[in-house]
Amino acid sequence: MLRAVESPAGGAGYDRVVFQFTGDSVPGYSVEYATAPVQRCGSGDPVSVAGAGRLVVRFEPARAHDEQGHVAPLRRDRALGLPTVKQLKLVCDFEGQVEWVLGVATAAPFRVSELTGPARLVLDVKHAP
Repeated sequence: MLRAVESPAGGAGYDRVVFQFTGDSVPGYSVEYATAPVQRCGSGDPVSVAGAGRLVVRFEPARAHDEQGHVAPLRRDRALGLPTVKQLKLVCDFEGQVEWVLGVATAAPFRVSELTGPARLVLDVKHAP
């Protein structure tokens, strides 16, 4: 289960977003820039985010709620105002799939790392030159 999404201070030249999970490992994931408009799963409603680019982070199998239906993390849409990552928005928590879209200033290079203790996916997005 996804427990938290944080945007701690990045390093020199990049913004960082950390997805923290319960359990020992990060679920399957993909990270890619969207070339088509982003839509909410289930409804298909269009999703808008701040910035010129949309970086989509998909986890599967995963969920962002507990067995009783309580959501986690509580903040599912937030403006960040970082140099590159402008906004984070949850667009899917349905049938074993969790998807976040990051509104970014521009489609910049990124790197992904997995960490343990607790299980985390770390996404670093490079600042535009």
